[in-house]
Amino acid sequence: MKQHTLPLSIKDGEVSTLSKISFSSNEYNEDWIQNICFNHPEMLPIAEIEQTFNDMIPICRELSCPSGSMDLVYVNEYGFIAIGECKLWRNPEARRKVIGQILEYAKDLSNWDYEQFEKACLNARKSPNQKSLYDIVRERSNTELDESSFVDAVQRNLQRGRFVLMVIGDGIRENMEGLSDFIQRYGNMNFTLALVELPIYKLSSTGQLIITPRIIAKTKEIQRIIYRVFDDIPEEKREIQEVTESKTITENVFFERLEKNIGKQPSDSVQRFIKRLGDELAVYPVVGRGKKLSLNLKSNDETYNFASLQETSEVMFFGIVNKTSELGHPEIGREYLEKLAVIVGGILDDTVSMFSWGVRQRNRKYYSIQTYLEHEEEWIALIKETLDRLREVEEN
Repeated sequence: MKQHTLPLSIKDGEVSTLSKISFSSNEYNEDWIQNICFNHPEMLPIAEIEQTFNDMIPICRELSCPSGSMDLVYVNEYGFIAIGECKLWRNPEARRKVIGQILEYAKDLSNWDYEQFEKACLNARKSPNQKSLYDIVRERSNTELDESSFVDAVQRNLQRGRFVLMVIGDGIRENMEGLSDFIQRYGNMNFTLALVELPIYKLSSTGQLIITPRIIAKTKEIQRIIYRVFDDIPEEKREIQEVTESKTITENVFFERLEKNIGKQPSDSVQRFIKRLGDELAVYPVVGRGKKLSLNLKSNDETYNFASLQETSEVMFFGIVNKTSELGHPEIGREYLEKLAVIVGGILDDTVSMFSWGVRQRNRKYYSIQTYLEHEEEWIALIKETLDRLREVEEN
């Protein structure tokens, strides 16, 4: 059960408590919530749901599709699409229907092409000066935006059903979190569904309203098994291959970009290596922030970062010496980097800030992940040795 306490307001040393506005209050309605979410998308924790969906630009409200009207539609400069459905949870019928509703919307979108999506968005905007979807996003983007790349990205995400779906409410009930069985029939799409709560508090002295958005739940990976059968091979020798998809859309996007840079076979080798790290050492990938995606290979509690794999294939290092210093043993982090440098034939670069100490080539370029995987066994043994040293220190 999730428990949340009331926030406090502190001004000039004076502490005031805030009161949560009741769900049955008439101080706001769904249209009010929609307006807030549309005009201030930065309020929504979209990057915490899927990193690559960051910097969403509001496109339209009430977008019509065969299943109804989507409350909120956002698109970012990389062509990723997010849908928001706002509901007041004091409405019992809304609580029952909203999950199925937003999934149907996503299904409708996945049957559209770019032109259909753009036309529907422009119709929903009801602006006398109709612009293209590209122009709307370009004007709000902080980078140069290539139109053909943007159109291709939107088209690709529509075809793959690759969306973030947000059910946004002023109070999420616990029984709304059992979503796994319900979404199985939509498994052909690659969406991430999140329940976002917007609890609203009032400061009694001024009447000021304060919203504290938080993610209550989001869908997790559904493992899919693919059986590959060859007709010309005897049944007892037929190959059965298990394929586990990445846990998030952002991880899928990362590996697509990595594959584009280094090729399919090396990218597959990286994924096998990462799976092995998880199985053998409980070291897991955590998506890094920024416009260029990265995967940080971190300990189970995410304290220690053993490498930061960039989508370009470069391997960087951030923070391991800082974290071992906090433990009182900076030598553990430093010796990890020194030994790894010896393994790949490089050098420890400690000429920058401690947070960025890492392994480089003698020409100061970073090594690619392919170089490290040529020494996979030694690298895994070194990570295990370092983890054992850290556990010993922590236990003592």
